[in-house]
Amino acid sequence: MKSVFLVRSLWVLMLTILWFNAGYANANANANANANANSNVNEEFTLTSERSATFNKTKVNNTSVNNTSVNKTSWGEDVWDDDSWGDEPTSNWSKVVTFLEVGIGRRINNDSALNNSKTLEEIRAQLQADYRLPSSASTVKMRGQVFYDGVQEKWRTQVREFNWQGKVTDKWDLKVGQQVLTWGTGDYLFLNDMFAKDWQSFFSGRDDEYLKSPQMAIKASGYYDFANIDLILTPRFTPDRYINGDVFSFYNPVAAQFNGGQNIAPGLDVSTENKPTDAEFSLRMKKQVGSSEIAIYAYHGFEKSPLSYTVDFEPTFSRVNVVGASMIAPLFEGLFNVEVASNKTNSYSDALNPQDKRLNKLMLGYEQELVANLTGSLQLLVEPTVDHLTKQTRTRTLFTTQLRYRMNQDTLSLQWFTFYSPSDDDGYSRIKVSYQPIQDWSITAGINAFWGEHKASFFGQFENASNAYFNVRHYL
Repeated sequence: MKSVFLVRSLWVLMLTILWFNAGYANANANANANANANSNVNEEFTLTSERSATFNKTKVNNTSVNNTSVNKTSWGEDVWDDDSWGDEPTSNWSKVVTFLEVGIGRRINNDSALNNSKTLEEIRAQLQADYRLPSSASTVKMRGQVFYDGVQEKWRTQVREFNWQGKVTDKWDLKVGQQVLTWGTGDYLFLNDMFAKDWQSFFSGRDDEYLKSPQMAIKASGYYDFANIDLILTPRFTPDRYINGDVFSFYNPVAAQFNGGQNIAPGLDVSTENKPTDAEFSLRMKKQVGSSEIAIYAYHGFEKSPLSYTVDFEPTFSRVNVVGASMIAPLFEGLFNVEVASNKTNSYSDALNPQDKRLNKLMLGYEQELVANLTGSLQLLVEPTVDHLTKQTRTRTLFTTQLRYRMNQDTLSLQWFTFYSPSDDDGYSRIKVSYQPIQDWSITAGINAFWGEHKASFFGQFENASNAYFNVRHYL
């Protein structure tokens, strides 16, 4: 298959680059550490979990993993620092960042369900800024963008952040408005993170930050000796930007009974009457215990993608409750994480499977710096899945592996991330090269390659979605 051949070829190229640059990397390890410590606010965060954020912070500060704690996720989750409130800023405006970006992506394999080889074609402008209110110790955060979507040939706008945040008591902070939310310990695996995702952006090669969709929410954070508490209310249900056939076709078990098992596209739209309008509630309590961090989670809301069906076989969202826990701890020369979640879905609205079901999930992960500037990680996910048609439950296993290498004082980054499911005999590889040739310019190129033996498997259904992409970003 073309996609598998390209993945293997690019992987060989990455190994060759690593081999030729090994001497250079070792000679400049100290210089790279200094460059990390002085990186600016425009640095791209592509390791996606609290575990990875902890690992990177450990490297930058040249401290041992036994003395680290998580205080910022790669998605930009804010953690308040009491000392910052005593600073006297020279201006009420800060973190003003503007960039222009051009992206292009093309399908590797032909998709008969879509008469379009484009997977990404856009021109994007983004502006972000923080404004500190002069009469109070609080801030208004703003980040918005406008872009032309050449795949669907329309202009789009998105407000990723527009919120007020500040202290309301000595122990409680509040953040109200449009914001990007995240928690959990996995890299691209989300057990207890039930916040909105954008899978269309993820599969098409947009920057990792766009995997997280914004949502209107109220977040209250409390800080106590026994634990830190996060309470989040989303007044109106915010679903994922799921795969709906507009850009990538997908397998539908109902349609497969009539079209011979072929993918469908375009436009899986959930009607207004089948889309929930109720609120979502999320809770996290976390505490540092020695060199480890433990957390418990709870969520009350709905499935983020329309996995259920009405009696008229129209897609809808079932109500779901999730409880879980996680731990991050140093192990050997790296970091180990474990996360569990129990999902109870109330399927009263699912005509194909009208019984309530509880699905228990387990994830294990480990990350370590293998040599200077080369980080590797492994993850294992075990979860039950339910076939809507046969109503049978089976166990799905999924492994992920990642290698990430930085060189040339962090101006060049190579990333290889692969999902592989032995139970489904399918997988998905992400290969990305990021380069900053000069200040304020960045170039990213990569491949998203899917494969699978069965059209009905999760990654197998996207085999014809495999694509190559190229992005150029300029900070103004």
